[in-house]
Amino acid sequence: MYAAAWRLTGNQQTAEDLVQDAMMRLWTKRDNLKIPDNPEAFAVTTLRNLFYDRHRKKRLKENDEEPVDYQMPTERDAHDELVAKQEASIVLSIIEQLPERQRLIITLHDVENLTYDEIEAQTGLNSVNVRVALSRARKTVRDKLKSIRN
Repeated sequence: MYAAAWRLTGNQQTAEDLVQDAMMRLWTKRDNLKIPDNPEAFAVTTLRNLFYDRHRKKRLKENDEEPVDYQMPTERDAHDELVAKQEASIVLSIIEQLPERQRLIITLHDVENLTYDEIEAQTGLNSVNVRVALSRARKTVRDKLKSIRN
């Protein structure tokens, strides 16, 4: 696992931290995991996913910290903001119409920004079920929003 972490990070300390966190994640979820056919590959996949999750969160945080060039709102900005609020309201009403499982998962992931692991822990569903339900929920929302726009 350390070799894979080193290849991903290129830094000894970060690689060690990543391996430790991946092992902790596997250890805390050990009761819910099936014994994989290839435990080493499973552990490396967990490590890689953890690395990408951290990398994505770090990039998002850096983007949030970038200075914003504030300008006086124009009439067009006010119109765009109104349209965005209306679309958000429509999307929320579409989400409310989804089947319970899909509604819960899309809310946890897209509204509350929970990770797949956190959703699995809250719902008791495995990652495949979470991803499938989220994909179906998003497709339904897209399709209904498209039909409303047309």
